[in-house]
Amino acid sequence: MTEQTFEQLCETLGYTPRNRPLTSKEVSDFLGVHFSTVEGWRVTGNGPRYFNPPGSRIVRYAERDILNWVAAGAKHSTSEAA
Repeated sequence: MTEQTFEQLCETLGYTPRNRPLTSKEVSDFLGVHFSTVEGWRVTGNGPRYFNPPGSRIVRYAERDILNWVAAGAKHSTSEAA
């Protein structure tokens, strides 16, 4: 898949940009998964890239990273390798 611009990703995925970092709850709402699923991906390293400022418990996600992560899972057939 060719690299899409942020605007193209938003259009493809039906996403309206908030133009700021997203919380785990906002990511879970967008993806339609439970909050704990996003936390689990973070723990196992299977989810999108996230940011954690040094010395804090804050976790934030860049919108572009979320959209790129979702788009990276695009398939044409169920027989395609994961």
